[in-house]
Amino acid sequence: MRLRLAAVLFLTAACLGWVIHGIDVSAAEASLGRFRWGMILPIWSLYLLAHSLRAQRFRVLLPKPIDYGASFSALTIGYLALHVIPFRLGELVRPYLVKERRDVPFGDSLAVVVVERILDVVMLLAMILTTSWFVHLPTRVEVGGYDLLAVAQKGAGLLVLVCVIGVAVVLASGEPVLRHTDKLPLGGMFRQFRGALVALAKRPAVTAQAFALSVAIWVLTLVAVQVQLVAFGGVPAGPLDALTVWTATLSGMTVLPTPGFFGGFEAACTAALQLLGATAADAGAFAIVLHLTQFVFTVVLGVIFLAREGLNLREVVEKSRATAG
Repeated sequence: MRLRLAAVLFLTAACLGWVIHGIDVSAAEASLGRFRWGMILPIWSLYLLAHSLRAQRFRVLLPKPIDYGASFSALTIGYLALHVIPFRLGELVRPYLVKERRDVPFGDSLAVVVVERILDVVMLLAMILTTSWFVHLPTRVEVGGYDLLAVAQKGAGLLVLVCVIGVAVVLASGEPVLRHTDKLPLGGMFRQFRGALVALAKRPAVTAQAFALSVAIWVLTLVAVQVQLVAFGGVPAGPLDALTVWTATLSGMTVLPTPGFFGGFEAACTAALQLLGATAADAGAFAIVLHLTQFVFTVVLGVIFLAREGLNLREVVEKSRATAG
């Protein structure tokens, strides 16, 4: 675990170093001076609306109904953990919280988290394809010598394929298979997980609603990114520019899932903006501001609900891992 953490931190530092190395400090300060900080509240309002739709999507997909407040609280604390805990262990927090607070089986809500991630990867793949079709880029979006969009497209496509095949295998697992898996350490959770997927497969209208919510979530996020581009000034800020920047940034976060997504986020965002014609100073400064805007929003909202629920994040993460085990 320590070796993996050291490798991840090294990767984070390398990506951040790559971004900072190309920034002229005085030029970056001038770029930041142009930013209209009064636009932060409208931008955060858009993020809050998208976050609210995520809570509704989670609630809709759960086989056992829970109130919206519980869904919003669990999602908010879960996203806080996801942004500050390495190795995506924060994904287990939401299933743990709804199990403890609303008696939803852990496997059921974990299945919903998996379905949500599949939907989000499908949205990323759709944005990559849209960028490829409608945005005429002069060259590749390169980070570390790799075409980020091409790598992310192949990775996202492969991940969707693997997830679809995995879900199909889980759904096809009958009782004879389950009797064997029950003997494994995670056998009981696998049975719950399969049961939740079977229940979801029998509700196509719910899946369609979740897909529609996913589209709305990403459209709102794209609007928020464009508003921030406009507020920053001096950088390309059209709808297709926002699509390109956010698609590349998401690709970087997917390919380089560092703690808090620091490093990969900035490197990908900077590369995309420079490709669109922004200077290195403007691109790097915008990437840092965009990330901090989203990170602070997630952390502040998560801390508020963590205090409201009277919880300790480290304890919640440890208990969620124990429950998964």
